[in-house]
Amino acid sequence: MNVIGAPMPGQVLDIKIKEGDSIKKGDTLVVLSAMKMETVVKSTVDGKVKKVHVKAGQQVKGDDLLVELE
Repeated sequence: MNVIGAPMPGQVLDIKIKEGDSIKKGDTLVVLSAMKMETVVKSTVDGKVKKVHVKAGQQVKGDDLLVELE
């Protein structure tokens, strides 16, 4: 199972994917706001989105689960 976690604490600004989407390595998955800067979380592998574990506006901690891939 491939999972993508938050690289640092912050707030989820935008979610660029939805469950069932096919993604490629390097695709933008989630945009976080951390320390007044936007941080783009990209996929590290090709795959299919199994589950999105966050919602826009949600606060996350470092390493919190964001996206689960098939």
